Amino acid sequence: MLLITVSHSDSQILVTGLLNACRQQTTAVSIFFTGQGVKMLNNDRVLAALACAKESIACAESWSDWSEAGCPVTEGSQTDHSRLIGQATHLVGF
Repeated sequence: MLLITVSHSDSQILVTGLLNACRQQTTAVSIFFTGQGVKMLNNDRVLAALACAKESIACAESWSDWSEAGCPVTEGSQTDHSRLIGQATHLVGF
């Protein structure tokens, strides 16, 4: 399983491209958003690309720092991030 960790909001093109490539290759992928990376969850193209992800989790603390609206993916914690790292065979960070 590939784990993508997103902590920068300016990596939307790279993240959506990688997610779409995983979908085309039927590669198992999960994604964790933290820090400024949660801002990407306001982008419809990113949300559409997340459809192929096994798990899409946003750090609840980062989300609450950025938005008062409901989070469009599962809210979690760094404990969830650690669990995903333990399950991953490959890691990519943006």
